[in-house]
Amino acid sequence: MVILHLKKTDLNQFLYETYCGIKCEDLLNELCEINNLRLKLDRAAISLEDLATKGPMKPEELRGLKDYDEYVKNEDLTTINGLKKMPPKVGTREVPDDTHYRTGWLLSEDMTKKMLEQAMVTKELIHISQVAKKVCLTKAQMMEQLDIIRGLMMMAYPAYYGLGEWEPIKVILENREEFDEKMDLSDDLWADKSSLWICGKELQTGKCFSDYYGNNEKQKFVVKVQKRGTGAPAREALIDQDTHRKMLAFYHKKQEEQKKLEDDNEDAYMNSAWADSKQLKSSLQGTGGVKWKF
Repeated sequence: MVILHLKKTDLNQFLYETYCGIKCEDLLNELCEINNLRLKLDRAAISLEDLATKGPMKPEELRGLKDYDEYVKNEDLTTINGLKKMPPKVGTREVPDDTHYRTGWLLSEDMTKKMLEQAMVTKELIHISQVAKKVCLTKAQMMEQLDIIRGLMMMAYPAYYGLGEWEPIKVILENREEFDEKMDLSDDLWADKSSLWICGKELQTGKCFSDYYGNNEKQKFVVKVQKRGTGAPAREALIDQDTHRKMLAFYHKKQEEQKKLEDDNEDAYMNSAWADSKQLKSSLQGTGGVKWKF
């Protein structure tokens, strides 16, 4: 199988396995789908972790308010300004939220632990370290993890009871995310607006992968997905940032050593023992270690 290493940013990259006979448009669709699923899991893990540690999110009108008793004194808690309903209190513990964006109503410690464990498993599944481990991502793998999170949420909050319509994890699991200019979703990829590049060459629709790189199934390529019409992607640096920093530190150290050598007096070596013209005579007479005082 052909291994493709898709690099979007330094942190957004993954490995994907395909075959030589695949059509270029199908390959682009699969890569975009895997990339977007990966980002969706990342958002789900963060939202699940926030829900487990800080409780459900408040309505938009109450977010950031430290003490909202005065605000809701004359309002019905079930309807605020006639727009959104305050979710019913669910949970056995209460922890204050420093940001005042969430209620702080937590479930049992056992359920909180399960939610945090699944959030960690999700992050490990899509982490950049999978590239170094040579682990390829699959759609089935990520959809299964998404179903696990959905099942866990049904155990923690049956029928999402206790969560508002605005709860991030609920919005993600119900596919109600709004992809507009207001949201920072610059890493998401859309096949109809993107083009696929490998080795500085754009793969055209209507052709197969094998038309460009043959039928050798034991190949590995770095893949770039660009916005259509923007041209070829920029060439990658020959060395990564960590290696670049180490090289700069090494050459800086060598320059400092060279400066010290230039600053030394030219006859400074005369103070060395090997430059003493009487050292041989002193060693033969046994007076090499004798110090004379007058």
